Amino acid sequence: MTTATELLLAAYGMAMASDEELHKKWISVSFALGARAGNVHIIAAQRIGRLDMLLRLLEGERLKRMEGGPPKEPDFSLDVQSALSESWLLSAYEVVRAAKEQLKRRGEERPNLLVLEHRLAIVRMPIAKGEIQGMNQKANRENPPMLVKAGDDTPEAYQDDGSYILPRGLCGEVGAVVWYPVDMMTRETIAICRRDLSDEMLALFD
Repeated sequence: MTTATELLLAAYGMAMASDEELHKKWISVSFALGARAGNVHIIAAQRIGRLDMLLRLLEGERLKRMEGGPPKEPDFSLDVQSALSESWLLSAYEVVRAAKEQLKRRGEERPNLLVLEHRLAIVRMPIAKGEIQGMNQKANRENPPMLVKAGDDTPEAYQDDGSYILPRGLCGEVGAVVWYPVDMMTRETIAICRRDLSDEMLALFD
């Protein structure tokens, strides 16, 4: 009987074989990040890369299934994809944050890395803590954003009690998870696709 481990390894093998150039790109990015954030992040970035390739495979398959309309039965593969997407995001945030801190110490500027770190952070905070990023600032605490819950059109002031649920969906173009966090810099809800974050990470050192 085929084991779960064997199935996972087969899926990873399919992902690695699906795009050799993308695999090489992730290796290149991992060494570039390691040179800036510390060698320990080379390993983390390469793991992020392999997980990204697996997710791209799942996202492509998801997109094909979406063409047939909503599933008639519960689709637990979406639960797996969502969990892996969140794991990817949390790991990517830590590597990018560490790189930002090291660059700051050396006085090196890389605006695209700062933008990526911010976009990762505003998704990471509600996933990890059930809070909106930036609510520790006094001005934001005194003037919390008004939110509309699913199924209720009445706006309510954000409660900073760890119960904030990040809205999410799926991208109809690539099949990836899309998050809808509140960006307190603009006080607006924005859409952030996991695939876009991955592409931005891959382009950090182009």
